[in-house]
Amino acid sequence: MKNIPISGLIEKYLPADYVDSYSREIVCNQKITPEKFHNLAFNQLPKWINWLMNLRNAIVKPLGLDTKSKFTDKVSDKNEHEEIFGMTDSHLDFHVSMWCGEYKNGKQELRITTIVKYNNRLGRIYFFFIRPFHRIIIYFLLKRIKNKYERQ
Repeated sequence: MKNIPISGLIEKYLPADYVDSYSREIVCNQKITPEKFHNLAFNQLPKWINWLMNLRNAIVKPLGLDTKSKFTDKVSDKNEHEEIFGMTDSHLDFHVSMWCGEYKNGKQELRITTIVKYNNRLGRIYFFFIRPFHRIIIYFLLKRIKNKYERQ
């Protein structure tokens, strides 16, 4: 886990109750844009992550939480280095930054930062159970992207 990029768009969503930021240096033959990073990470999910999301939806639907919206489709900010997406819900607000560092010498740092604000006790309880899976998924997504580019 690393610090949030200074001067990143995600800073405007602070302060928060929870923040994490994970990055990987990727060897690539061309610059990766935030849009491409977002697509690589979230629009090509493996079956086990989709299964976890379906399980989550089945559990939280009776609680009245939104299970129909796809949070990755809700882009709220973007510039040439970063794209922010997320949701505001009754239980918590969360935003994710897809940050791409400068492309230099065939390498580029890619970073996913997550910010969560609890709106009530349900949000705190919900994220308590989601948090371990969140970390595993983010780590896996970055590793999968790095492995994809190393095979090219």
